[in-house]
Amino acid sequence: MTTPSAQFFFDFIDPLSYLTLLELTEVSGGAAPRIEWVAFELRPPPMPLITVGDRSLAERWALAGTEASRSGIDLRPPDLVPWTRKAHELSLYAESEGKADVMRARIFEAYFLERRDIGRIDVLVEIGGRAGLDEAETKAVLDVDRFQAAVVHARAVASSANVSSTPAIVASERRLEGFHNRTTLGTFLRA
Repeated sequence: MTTPSAQFFFDFIDPLSYLTLLELTEVSGGAAPRIEWVAFELRPPPMPLITVGDRSLAERWALAGTEASRSGIDLRPPDLVPWTRKAHELSLYAESEGKADVMRARIFEAYFLERRDIGRIDVLVEIGGRAGLDEAETKAVLDVDRFQAAVVHARAVASSANVSSTPAIVASERRLEGFHNRTTLGTFLRA
């Protein structure tokens, strides 16, 4: 296994994290660059759920809409904003099964393109199945919170890296916060 060149802090409800995933895929020619993906729940439980109209998300969506239209992507805010802990747990489970890249893409697509509730275990189990995971095992993993501690720990990792929002990429002493296009991302990752 190769050592990651950077850490990418992201959340599945963040449209800028999704657009950054698409840009990173372009930077690497379709293959995932050597990046450690670090879960960063924008609204970890027990924080109350918010709507897309919440000021912090509305600003993200305004920028994301502009950037998405430049790329020809029809990106519209979903009707709900779920907690993402279980989605991050599914991503970590998929990583342990060697399916992390496809799983992250499927979760983002389910939320942003299919407008599905990625806070629901039954929806996540189906997404896991479509990505090649055993659905019964996936449900068991999510039901027993097997990766919950790792998701919670990721916030401590973010804090120690002085990351307070997503998307953020940290490499050594350098950092890139917010959305950036593939040219900027490529330059940053090659430096």
